[in-house]
Amino acid sequence: MRYMKPKLCYVLPRYETKDASHFSHIHDFLSKIGVIFDIYLIVEKGSKPPISVGYTKAYLIKSKFIFFRIIETKIILLRARLSGYKDFYIHYSFFSAFFSSIIVRVFGGRVFYWNCGEPWKYKRNVFREIFERLVYKMVTHLVTGAPLLADEYVKHYGIKRDSVLVMPNWIDLERFKNTLSREDARAKLNISQESKVVLFVHHLSRRKGSRIILPVAKKVIDSFPDTIFIVVGSGPDENFLRDEVVRLGLNKNIRLVGAVANRELPDYFIASDVFFMPSEEEGFPRVLLESMAMGVPFVASDVGAVRDIIPGSMMENVIPLNNVDSFADRICLFLNQDSITRGLVAEKLKTHVVNYDVSSVSEIFVKLLKN
Repeated sequence: MRYMKPKLCYVLPRYETKDASHFSHIHDFLSKIGVIFDIYLIVEKGSKPPISVGYTKAYLIKSKFIFFRIIETKIILLRARLSGYKDFYIHYSFFSAFFSSIIVRVFGGRVFYWNCGEPWKYKRNVFREIFERLVYKMVTHLVTGAPLLADEYVKHYGIKRDSVLVMPNWIDLERFKNTLSREDARAKLNISQESKVVLFVHHLSRRKGSRIILPVAKKVIDSFPDTIFIVVGSGPDENFLRDEVVRLGLNKNIRLVGAVANRELPDYFIASDVFFMPSEEEGFPRVLLESMAMGVPFVASDVGAVRDIIPGSMMENVIPLNNVDSFADRICLFLNQDSITRGLVAEKLKTHVVNYDVSSVSEIFVKLLKN
């Protein structure tokens, strides 16, 4: 008898071949679970992925205007359900989660909605707040990255704890193994072999700590004048940072390189001495997984599930929000490490991050949907 794969409709907010966001990691994930599931992939924006991504069939939402996009999304979700796809997995899209929930109420099925952050920290307009709270209650299961976050969603949105499932984020460790040497990466990126390098990779917004980069950088540069801060990312604070770099006379020490395709990030990590994540809000930050995969120590804000996902030996590098002096002190500690100590730290990080390889997490995903 021919084996029939279980059907899964997966909604991806955007697909781009050279995506600079965390969506790039979903491409690796889909190729893994596509072996197990018959995937109907719905892409809300961008382009239609190649078949190698792992789907059986795919649909790209084509309408440009929001009203028509909503109608088209409803139609294609209904088409998926009538084609036998009873399980819907929605990555972050509230609208798709809402419409899918209505459809399964009529025709049966389940909606798994992934959301992983700390949205309760920020005030939203009343209509969006009401709508999002409604969606959390309508979906069959909210899926998030860590038990701590699951408890917080229950607390802030009044949903039942047994309806919240936990699945960690992941990275494909194979992508972070075949990289350039530290020396070659620095040569490629035009970085002096003698310089100290601090790396920031994130959306450039207050929420991700962009306003604290320069105050911390100034203090670090006072101790290590040859330090270069490489800031990778784009966002609403990009122009602000460019203006401030000029005003403060930090042009030689701060490099704002803009958005970089996620698959090119290993070069930046391997060229760095320490990774800096001063976010005010996080869920389960993949940038820390990327940093650990490359054996690069990090200094990060005490937010979201950060303490849950790092090795115990790195807990002292988790800093209270916006504490400029503590951030700078910990960064300087790593910049002052000798090569032997740096190598030992790198091995510990690489050993720990194995827990978050895409192969392991895809098995957790399969178990969640089969229960």
